[in-house]
Amino acid sequence: MLMLVLGLIAGAQGWHNSIIHNAQSIPTLIGRVVPPPDDLPTLIIDMKFTSYNQLLTRREQALEAGVSIPSAGDFVTATAQLDGATTPIRMRLPAGPAAYLGTDERWSFEVRVQDERELLGMQRFYLADPAANNWLNQWAFARDLEREGILVARYQFVRLIFNGRDWGIYALQEGFATDLLAAHDRREGVIVEFDADLLWESIAHFQGDSQAATIDPVTNLSAADIQYFEVDAFRDATIDCDPDLSAQRERAIGLLRALQTGRLPASAVFDAQQYGRFLALVDLWGATQSTSLVNLRYYYNPTSDRLEPIGFNGNPLRANERLSLAATYGDPVLQAAYVEQALRISQLDYLDQLHAELEPERQQLQHIARAQAGDEALAPPWDELRRRQEQIRRSLDPAQPVFAYLGSPTQAMSGTLGIDVGNILNLPVEIVGFDINGATFLPAERESLSGESVELLTNHTDAIVLRALDVIQAPVIRYAHFDIRLADIQQLDSEIDFTQELEIHVITRILGLSATRLTRAQYGYPDVLIVQPEE
Repeated sequence: MLMLVLGLIAGAQGWHNSIIHNAQSIPTLIGRVVPPPDDLPTLIIDMKFTSYNQLLTRREQALEAGVSIPSAGDFVTATAQLDGATTPIRMRLPAGPAAYLGTDERWSFEVRVQDERELLGMQRFYLADPAANNWLNQWAFARDLEREGILVARYQFVRLIFNGRDWGIYALQEGFATDLLAAHDRREGVIVEFDADLLWESIAHFQGDSQAATIDPVTNLSAADIQYFEVDAFRDATIDCDPDLSAQRERAIGLLRALQTGRLPASAVFDAQQYGRFLALVDLWGATQSTSLVNLRYYYNPTSDRLEPIGFNGNPLRANERLSLAATYGDPVLQAAYVEQALRISQLDYLDQLHAELEPERQQLQHIARAQAGDEALAPPWDELRRRQEQIRRSLDPAQPVFAYLGSPTQAMSGTLGIDVGNILNLPVEIVGFDINGATFLPAERESLSGESVELLTNHTDAIVLRALDVIQAPVIRYAHFDIRLADIQQLDSEIDFTQELEIHVITRILGLSATRLTRAQYGYPDVLIVQPEE
């Protein structure tokens, strides 16, 4: 046998030399398999040389372009073995920046199970280095979303053996198919997304320099720019064969298109309370990447006729980032829902309960992953989450929510007192009323507002609510003008002396909260100067 093997080796030198370059890049097909850690499934993936060589080619193209832009033809065949059962699969490199395709062999993959079978209860999933999503923090964030009734791609860990080589612990994150909906007790339905291909193509156009692409003054490119993305649906072929799903797809795409064009407010597209809860959890965990249009997916709920967000890559607690309120699309209903939920989850008992539920399993995973990730990457998140809770509470209790100014004293001769109030927050603020000399409360009424001030108000409630300050669309503070009749004040306090300077505070509260705040209206500011054009 030894002589036969040596003879075969000697006779094979010709083809061996011709492919030696590619062979150096291929993982050893027979290697030492490290025993799996406690309680982690071992996923064994094997593929033929031709399939692996195709992956190498796509990888080189992606590294050259700076981004991976896969097509349907990029899927290669392979087999996956789990718990002794072998399942046919297809896999490819996923879309996105090529940074994850570096020299070390810990690439990401998009996997689809064949023959209508499942692996770990999933038909589609992604494999990625857990470090890309901050290890156990993405797992904990996903669990928090799930316990709050938010759709989320299931997230777990496996040990990956790829072509006989142990690639260590990998994160396995669910893809977007019917099993995701079934796992959350949702009806079979349509999942839609904003197609990011144009984003990746634009970055490739700038030779992979994403910074150059995003600062380009012509395209004004941003991963958060809703105008820059097409709307697409998953499982198009299946949907085409089902009249009900086809109708749902048209409705779902129509809702997102109406949001893009401004024909519908966000609260008419999304379930506002659920979306507000999702945004509040994103803020708590600093998982701001999950609100990127690259990562967001939406399930169309045919019962509510609304879209629900699906939590995906969030990279939580990677940096001290807060939620951008641009994610509320300037909708006061959605903003109020975020405020209500943010106040709730920022309470200490919320985190105490979450800690009690997740910590035992988190400690077990920490023990399993310590050898690969190290203690620093697996540090418990609870202290950081408590610090973020305090940040949220302080955000909801700003030092000063509005600017307020009293009109010139000569206005009082006409029997009225002018008060200008401007919202300086990125959240809507309700004008509750006015405190006169600390003894008299005068409720704010629409009848006392000047006509041009009405356009500054939200129109979803009878209360007087100033829209959030939008420094991008309108980078100036606009003031609502109240003409308060002195007779109304005197009717509440007959002993008030109008010959003395009044101390007036504007009483406000952030929409969605019950707590109020007093802001003193300042004297001595001149009226806004209006320059008449020359004739």
